[in-house]
Amino acid sequence: MSESNANSEATQPETPPLEVSAETKALVETKMPEESDEIKHHTMALIEAIKKQAQSSLESAGEIGRENYVNTMRQTQTTLKNTGLLFDEQWESLEKTIAGLEDTATKNWEFLLNDMKKWGDRLDRAVNEAWKILTEPEESEKDSPSDSDSESKS
Repeated sequence: MSESNANSEATQPETPPLEVSAETKALVETKMPEESDEIKHHTMALIEAIKKQAQSSLESAGEIGRENYVNTMRQTQTTLKNTGLLFDEQWESLEKTIAGLEDTATKNWEFLLNDMKKWGDRLDRAVNEAWKILTEPEESEKDSPSDSDSESKS
């Protein structure tokens, strides 16, 4: 390769053929009617490159946004699951506490009924003894003969 070829290659880098949209062509022709074809060509290339970069950025942002959304949903799901587990644990604890209270109340009720039965039995014995005392003849009547018996003997 000669020096002149090397210099010309350095000053005019080859660019791949660029597809320019009709929109971009119309925009450049409308806004830059007096410019040379070379400037118009470079402007169109610049606009297309900016459009591609913007599109790529939007796609990346969309992907990042989707990934963020998915991650957020997963975190929310995990949080809800953990909250649910916490509520399940609290519910189980509450059920155990209620079962313990029911057992204690049942035992206390049984003790109360047992004490009332004992008290009722004691009260029944006391009433029976009091009735016996009230209905049994007096001592003097048991030991002494009745007046009618003494009169019949005389």
